[in-house]
Amino acid sequence: MLMPPHIEPTTHLTYRQAASVLGEAFADEPVSMAVYRGFSHERRARALAVDFSAELVVALRKGYPIQISKNNEVVAAALIYQPGAYPLPVLDQWMFLLKSVLGNGWYDVRSWVKWQNAAEKFHPVDAHYYLEYIGVNPAYQGQGLGSCLLNHMVAKADAEGVGCYLENASPRNLPLYQRFGFKIINEKQIIGFTTWFMWREPG
Repeated sequence: MLMPPHIEPTTHLTYRQAASVLGEAFADEPVSMAVYRGFSHERRARALAVDFSAELVVALRKGYPIQISKNNEVVAAALIYQPGAYPLPVLDQWMFLLKSVLGNGWYDVRSWVKWQNAAEKFHPVDAHYYLEYIGVNPAYQGQGLGSCLLNHMVAKADAEGVGCYLENASPRNLPLYQRFGFKIINEKQIIGFTTWFMWREPG
């Protein structure tokens, strides 16, 4: 019998690898393509890795970032905030934006801020785990690694008797989240496409 992948915390030694995995995974997502329009896939992936690195530095202290490694290489990662850890202080949010612009040059920052502000209006107030980002290295997709990370999070939430929440702008991901008990609680057109806001009751 195959052993399930080992889930471990992201650390100061691995967060850049995790950021690269997330950058590649999100390079062709609607929000990324809208914000970094005009960038090639490769340039978007690099720009997103800069963004994810900046947030993971904070998440190491305040959040619950996790990963799966194979052969000492991070191949799947999730940026999660435990109950009470989100929203982050405004200063941290401005630092993300500053590091993004310094690292990537000027891009459509206004669209990103517009999407973020609109999405925040739907964020629940009930105690919950917030799955902000989850991604798998394309070379390892289809092996159930994303499901493994999701299962870990929902198991923790169930053990603590709290919900889970996420935003999703990719229609192809809806069935995966629904299999884990997430339900659409709102949907809204933001910067030209639909974002679904999804909630999972504790099991």
